Amino acid sequence: MKLVKAILILLAVLAVVFGLLWQFWLKDQVALAKVATAYGAKQVCSCLFVAGREMESCRTDFTQDISAINFDIKQSYTTTEDHATISQQTVKASALGGLISDTAQFEPGLGCTLVKP
Repeated sequence: MKLVKAILILLAVLAVVFGLLWQFWLKDQVALAKVATAYGAKQVCSCLFVAGREMESCRTDFTQDISAINFDIKQSYTTTEDHATISQQTVKASALGGLISDTAQFEPGLGCTLVKP
């Protein structure tokens, strides 16, 4: 019986500690990551595919430290039966180990927009 009480007390303490950790630190980190990945994906997509710049040059556009954001740049080309080439150019930005990510896609004539996964 004492062991059950000790385990219940330990679980209650861990729940309170996790709740406080979430409230005062993790919640803000997750919110910041959601904004930073969306902004980063859109900015890098525009920089690479609209302005035609290199990734090293694009990184200098950010005023905040973006070292925690990983960028995955993809370009794929498909040729149709009538020899037209369709390209898909996307930038995926992810943070917090890939838990939060956003993707921006380049559309010729429209620029870059965020897309739903």
